[in-house]
Amino acid sequence: MSALPASVPVAVIGAGQSGLAAAYHLRQAGVRCVVLDAGSEVGETWRRRWDSLTLFTSAQFSGLPGLPFPGEGAHYPGKDEVVAYLRDYVERFGLPVLTDQRVLSLRADGDGYLLTTAHGVCRAGQVVIATGPFGTPRLPEFAAGLSPDVPTLHTSEYRSPAQVPPGTVMVVGDGNSGRQIAAELAGTHSVVLSCSDKASPPLPQTVLGRDMFWWMSVIGVMSLPVNMQAPDPIVGDRVPELAAAGELRTVGRITAAEGAELVAADGERVKPSTVIWATGFRTDWSWLDPEMLDESGQPRQTEGLGASPGSHYLGLYRMRTRGSALIGFVGRDAEHVAAAVVSAGRSTTTTSPTAEGEPS
Repeated sequence: MSALPASVPVAVIGAGQSGLAAAYHLRQAGVRCVVLDAGSEVGETWRRRWDSLTLFTSAQFSGLPGLPFPGEGAHYPGKDEVVAYLRDYVERFGLPVLTDQRVLSLRADGDGYLLTTAHGVCRAGQVVIATGPFGTPRLPEFAAGLSPDVPTLHTSEYRSPAQVPPGTVMVVGDGNSGRQIAAELAGTHSVVLSCSDKASPPLPQTVLGRDMFWWMSVIGVMSLPVNMQAPDPIVGDRVPELAAAGELRTVGRITAAEGAELVAADGERVKPSTVIWATGFRTDWSWLDPEMLDESGQPRQTEGLGASPGSHYLGLYRMRTRGSALIGFVGRDAEHVAAAVVSAGRSTTTTSPTAEGEPS
């Protein structure tokens, strides 16, 4: 772990795909920055996801700015490939990432910001907050009614079918993660998947031999502002065919837990051996200066530009477009935010856009 600098023109918080894309564009613009990450190594958040996780974007739509994702463009990368790619990205462009530097608080300080980590304090003229959408696992309130004798896992804890006891597995939540996990478990367990009242639109992974995201890019869907109420599409869903073959069962939205049973909205009861909560994440912003938050506790920002001078955001869900939190599309937002950093004119120390021996 490198030492935390006492001051830096720009601090990027988070070394996931958003933070690294920001650092790339800042470096290309000649802006000196440091990237602070809570993990012990780059890609740790990806490394902790379940073993069989694959992106629903193919390799040709999974690269960050300046470096295509390696391999065949039609291939759908697994999580370990993403980890290797992110680490190579840092090394290739010499990005200044400091690991084990979880930011405990961020406070305004004159015309800049003070960032406190467990290892010290750093002053930054500007900040880019790129901590991503995967914060604290979120459970529904009714989960408290489930008997403690029923084993439970959140998707953040799930790794493979081998860790799930035999019997009936109830997967609560039918987004992309819940459906991927339910489909995997159907090969080894009896699976019940609860589905929400509002069905998410299904999308095939390929149409006429082309990746769905190729079509969505060509017609401009990925660059359009999005309605926050519109559900995310389910890409490459295997659940309908598995249900038709009797290899898993679906029930309605779960609304209650009573002892060892889960209760669906239509009154159907399921008594599972194990419950997997595929109910998403919530982001904890309590470490930010209260002045940076609105009445609901969310960052005051518009398309990544914070209301507090010199504050910027990346990787927020649908921040500007449907691709704002996706690895292959966040580069557009990163370029937008980097331009805002340069325009703000707070940075006083610069480096050359590309160091000797690095690819441009």
